Amino acid sequence: MFPRVILKGTMIKKSQQKKRTSPSNYKERFFVLDTQDLKYSERRPGKKPMLKGCIELSRIKCVEIVLSDVPIPCIYKYPFQVFHDNYYLYIFAPDNDCRQRWVRALKEETKHNNLVPKFHPNFWMEGKWRCCQQNEKLASGCQLYDPEGYASKKPLPQLPDPEMGLNDSGDQMVIALQDYAPQRDDDLPLQKDQEYRLINSSHSDWWTVQDDRGNAGFVPSTFVAEKNGKNFERFEWYNKHISRWEAEELLLKEGKEGAFMVRDSRQMGVYTVSVFTKAPGSNGEKNPRVKHYQIRRTSTEKKSFYLAEKYLFSTIPELINYHQHNAAGLITRLRHAVSKGEHSQETAGHLTEEGQRA
Repeated sequence: MFPRVILKGTMIKKSQQKKRTSPSNYKERFFVLDTQDLKYSERRPGKKPMLKGCIELSRIKCVEIVLSDVPIPCIYKYPFQVFHDNYYLYIFAPDNDCRQRWVRALKEETKHNNLVPKFHPNFWMEGKWRCCQQNEKLASGCQLYDPEGYASKKPLPQLPDPEMGLNDSGDQMVIALQDYAPQRDDDLPLQKDQEYRLINSSHSDWWTVQDDRGNAGFVPSTFVAEKNGKNFERFEWYNKHISRWEAEELLLKEGKEGAFMVRDSRQMGVYTVSVFTKAPGSNGEKNPRVKHYQIRRTSTEKKSFYLAEKYLFSTIPELINYHQHNAAGLITRLRHAVSKGEHSQETAGHLTEEGQRA
């Protein structure tokens, strides 16, 4: 008996990186779900589609949406995950309805499998899970998995109570650092570089903002930056009370190309970006070291922040967000944010908050 086709459609998949040296890329594929397999093919104009992958449904251990708190580098912004054979397949749907259809159908077909009791609701990135910070890819999940329930719409951080009174922030404006696709009915979509009125910033993870049409809703606090603010505590790259040599020690210990942090400089109100690199030195050999860049401001009436003079930004979070994707005058791109908090227990015996700052 031939398997029955349940769903088919075009989506984007992220490479599963089954080998350490495998590239991390995103490719459009035509997916087909039937009662036996999940297949995906490359469509070629004028030619027969080329099968690129096939996963037996019996080998799937978990299917769930991914609640992303990072920029998604492909045109489809609605991710979900398929965990099978100790591999994670990340698939990106064009809209939330499409994602929900696929997740529901896959859950229905796999609900009697040998499933995991818990799953990871966020991405595996840069050697750790963003949801629980575990650094083993096959580590047990951190959220209970419901094999029969529909894809959860509940964001990872706890949302503020909508019944709470608004903490009116006056006419303070924020700028969207990146696009945001709503995960819930009470979220507000964000469009990169657009301005929004800040209504409530009392919750550390989720702020309430209003667009120019009067629509208000929740957005992740790290997706926006205050136009006239210096509140960076919510960003994982910011380390307030840390000296130059502490920054160097933490970044050298991390040892990853592009590991970085933003810290207060010795000069009041000035900030420094410290970044680790293995780029070759003047002798052409690899030279692991930490470079320090002071964030500067233009002297014009309209103040702008910059690390390289050709690239100006109205807020520091915008500057950092840009250099996370482009080196643009730096020795390396800002790839991996390092927080003192991640190392506090293991370094508490020999790190202090004293020392000379840049």
